[in-house]
Amino acid sequence: MLLNRERVKFWQKIIFGAMAALMAGFLIFGYSGVMQSCRNNGTVQTGNSTLDKRLKEAAATLKTNPKDPTALLQLAQGYQAAGNSQTDGSAQQADDLSKALTYYDRYIKLPDATLGATAKDLRYNAYQLKIAAYTKLLDYAGVAQTYKAMIKLRPKNAQLVLGLGLAQANAGQSTAAVPTLQQYLKLEPHSQYAKYVKAAIVKLKAATASPSPSTSP
Repeated sequence: MLLNRERVKFWQKIIFGAMAALMAGFLIFGYSGVMQSCRNNGTVQTGNSTLDKRLKEAAATLKTNPKDPTALLQLAQGYQAAGNSQTDGSAQQADDLSKALTYYDRYIKLPDATLGATAKDLRYNAYQLKIAAYTKLLDYAGVAQTYKAMIKLRPKNAQLVLGLGLAQANAGQSTAAVPTLQQYLKLEPHSQYAKYVKAAIVKLKAATASPSPSTSP
């Protein structure tokens, strides 16, 4: 695994876009200021917060229309906001973010006819938010799976390939990470990150190399 400063800088650059999309999502769907309103010793105040009200309204909508895209996305983003307000590594955070991921999955699986003309873009945005949630959980295998789904939507996006390779490396999937990062270099041979990617590949290959058999004297 790439346990060094370069890996951390790499990962921060990759997830920055996802976190920016997360904040934009809150503003678009009416969650402006919700991060403050849901904070109180790391818990959501039932019946006394904007977030709690949004979650209840969305849940009520889903009872009558289980495939309502707006309600599914509100629940996903709401639970993600709640999870982000919890103590990192806590059981409550894991529970909230797991619920968020479940609602994102339900949203992503909606048919194009339900999501509308921009269905692919909406799914892509939801995948970005999933990456932010998985990253918060330090679930890099989940991050990798999400990048794979995003690449299907935008197969020529070199940054997604880079993100996948780094996620695989962080998840301990070194054997898979090497060809993924090599693919990135083919797509972006003159990238500003090229030298770091090459160095990462060398380290990953060394980590996965089989030890030489010992010989008896």
